[in-house]
Order: sequence, then C-alpha cells, then structure tokens
Amino acid sequence: MCLAAPAGLLACGCRSAARGPSGWPLASPAIPRLFEHDGVGLAELIRTRQITPGELVEETLRQVEALNPSINAVIQTLFDPQRARDRAARAAGQGPLAGVPLMLKNLTGYRSARIDFGSRLYARARARGTGPRPRNSSVVSAIEGAGMIVTGITNSAELGLIDSTEPVLHGSTRNPWNPAYTAGGSSGGSAAVVAARIVPLAHGNDGAGSIRIPAAHCGVLGFKPSRGREVGSGSSSAALDISSEFCLSRSVRDTAAFLSVVEKREDSDLPPVGFVEGPSARRLRIALWTHSLRGAPPDPEVERGVRSAAGLCEELGHAVEEAPPAIDGGEFMDAFIGLWATATLRLEPLVAEWLGARTDPADVLEPWTVGLMTLAKQRGPAACILRAMEAFTQVSARMEALFGDHDVLLSPVLRVPPFRLGVRDPTRDFGMLMERFLDDVAYTPLQNAAGMPGVSIPLHWTADGLPVGVQFSAWRGQERTLLELAYELELARPWSGRTPPIAVR
Repeated sequence: MCLAAPAGLLACGCRSAARGPSGWPLASPAIPRLFEHDGVGLAELIRTRQITPGELVEETLRQVEALNPSINAVIQTLFDPQRARDRAARAAGQGPLAGVPLMLKNLTGYRSARIDFGSRLYARARARGTGPRPRNSSVVSAIEGAGMIVTGITNSAELGLIDSTEPVLHGSTRNPWNPAYTAGGSSGGSAAVVAARIVPLAHGNDGAGSIRIPAAHCGVLGFKPSRGREVGSGSSSAALDISSEFCLSRSVRDTAAFLSVVEKREDSDLPPVGFVEGPSARRLRIALWTHSLRGAPPDPEVERGVRSAAGLCEELGHAVEEAPPAIDGGEFMDAFIGLWATATLRLEPLVAEWLGARTDPADVLEPWTVGLMTLAKQRGPAACILRAMEAFTQVSARMEALFGDHDVLLSPVLRVPPFRLGVRDPTRDFGMLMERFLDDVAYTPLQNAAGMPGVSIPLHWTADGLPVGVQFSAWRGQERTLLELAYELELARPWSGRTPPIAVR
C-alpha cells in the first residue's frame, strides 16, 4: 500500500537544501518537504524561522490521521493533541531538537497522557481512579525541558514483556514495510512511526532488546545506552538494573543529539559523552559473533546481513575477526528469563489493590504475562534473583575481557528476519511462545545484563524487501565509539533514502 501525504506543508517539493555531514538536508530558502529532514534539520528550520513548531505539530497530526489506520502505531485515545498545540505555541527550550515533534512509548511516566502500559489492568484501574498517580519520568522531563514536543503515544507490548507489539488492549502494530509483518517489540509503535516518517524520532525503552529489536524490523536506528547513562538511572554497576530509556530515529545525528539531551551529568560514574558530531579517524578492532546464545546459526538472510556489514567495516579499514563471547549462553538465557519473569510478580497484588480481591489476574493480564508469573512462582523469586546475579556477574566479567582485546562486537540483532503477525500473539500457548522467544531473541539480552551500550543499524534488506538490522555493541561508557562508527556506516551505506510503502511522501 502506498499512501501519499495530504496537501499542505509538504506540497512545496523544494529539494535544494544543503546537506549536513550525514547527508541530511539542512535549512533551505523555501519551506522544504519536511519528511526529508531529520530532527536536527527540522530544529534548524525552526531556529532560522522557516517554519514554526506549531506548523510541525499540525503536519504530524495530519500524518497520524492519514497513515495510522494502516499501521496502528499511535494510540489516539491516550493523548489529547491540543496539549501538543499548546506546547508548540509556547515553544520553550534551547536543546538541539527544540521544537521538534516526537512521540512517547506507552510504557513510561507521562502526566499529560493516559498511559496504560498496554495492559487492561492499568486501563481499568485508571478508569476507576485506583491506578498509579501519573508523573513524568526523568527522561520525559529532560525531553520536554529541551523543547521537544510530545505529539502522541505509541503502541507497546503489554508491559514491554515480549518482542512483538500485539497487545490485546490496543491491537497489533503493523510494519510499514509490509503490514502483514510485525514491527517488533516492545517499542514497535515507536519504530513504526519513525519508519513511516510521521516523526523523526520516538521514545522507547529496552530491557532485553525492546529498542533494538523493533528498530531492526522497521529499518531505523535503535540505540540502547550504557546502564546508568540517562538521567534518572542508577549506577553503571547495578547488576540487575537491565532497562534503559532512549530513542529510535532515522539518523545518527538525531540519536547523538538525543543522547546529549538525556545524558546524566551529575553523579555519573561513566565518562561524559556530550554531542558526538561525526565519524572518527580511529580504526577499530571488531569481534564478529554470528551463532546465537544457544548455539544456533542465524537465518541465512540475517547471516548475509551481518557478513555484509563485516565486509563493509573491513573495506573502511577496520579489523574484523571471529570472536564470539566466551559464555554459557544457554545458562545465561535461562537465568535471564527467570529474572524477567520475577518482575511480573508485583502485578498480582496490584490487581487485588486496584480492582478488588475477587478479580482474577487472568481477566486483566495477557496469557503470556500470566505464564511468566506462574514460571516465577514455580522457580521461586529469591532463587531467580540470586541465579541472575551470579550469571550476570560472570557474563559481565567475560564481556569486559573480550573488550580488552576488541573495541566493538558485531552481531545480529535477532536470529530471524521480521516474522508475520500472530507468531508472537501473547494469547497463544505459553510454552510455544517461550521457546520461540528464547530461540529468536538470542543476542540482545547480553547488553542489558552486562550494562553495555548497543545499537541496531539498518544495513540490510531481505529479498522480500524487509529490513534486517545489524547490532554493534561496546563496553560500558563507550557510546562515543558506537556513534562514531554509526556515522561512518551511515555515510558508506546510507539508509535515509529507503522509504517503506506506508510512509509520508
């Protein structure tokens, strides 16, 4: 399906804009075709008074109306667009993305929306006035403080617990490259709106790959920072703190600008990053890892993508060698899923507190979520936590040793390319879903457990025209290394010109 943009600001068709170091258009004398600009480019148009934040908000809202019925990425019942218009009229903030529209995942604290975490539990509690009090997360406060304008809430898997965005409450998000396929999860809505060019960047969070996985499926850039990097986070050495808040974007410089906005500057035990402006002349030692944590080979399309990326790195002068992580992947993944399941145990008392003691959790939580609760009870939460602590400590030591000899680790994001909707339907048999999850989500949990940064870069497309992201990761605190390499790869193999069938045109 090909959907054209409605008449209005995009009708000018001016293509004479100068290009920045990443190949993205900068300001031009006339109002440009807005979707051809990344967020930094749009912010420049605002600063030079070629367009206003209000015009950008209106254009974004028009595109939601035009495109969202085809992809179900924006949950329009959760956010009053007048709030975006009001913020645009005030146009406060001096950040590098000031005035730029973005969207927030339905899995973060935001007092100006009816966030329900993709769960009937939270939605019903909110309707009864018994749920949690809405408040901004630290990252959301930083976003708004830097002048970015929230224009919508994006669809998420229930509580971010599975790698496809198919929640019972809000329905499935469809991939703009082919709506029969998943957009990934749990930040699938955010990946889809960025891929469809509705907004240049969108918020996500990542506890086992939930930024990088949908980025890989939708052909956009998905970055997970080091543990303890963003505002509101704790220490980089907090072993069981596996989740990060960050963004998905279409350009490296947008991701770099976003990091400069949300980076924790006080009480941080990581080296500062600031705004990374472009590639480095430094040549890197890159370790190549292809087989999954459970020892399975990747799908041939995934392998082609990773091998092609390795070849590109060698062409650019980097040294690449096969050097998989020396860890017991099966033991690690089993320990990881135990910790993952334990996090759901807090939900059962909330059901009773918010909806009454007679409410069956299975009536307001998806079967996948209930299955994780049952798994955690069977194993015992204390045992799961202790086992994860031991496994994560060992994995962190092994990864630190690997990065003593290498600068970057190159791997797949997922073992498989994008799959059809329904494969991860959270109402399907729990045992079958668990096996598929463990088999396919076979690379990204490692970075969460070790507190490492990782990025999914859109460098490969299948013969059927579906994106396959490639992952680069580094040791804690090395975001600059990854961003500099991403800039170089963006210049060598640009992806910004690739547009899915469902997108702003």
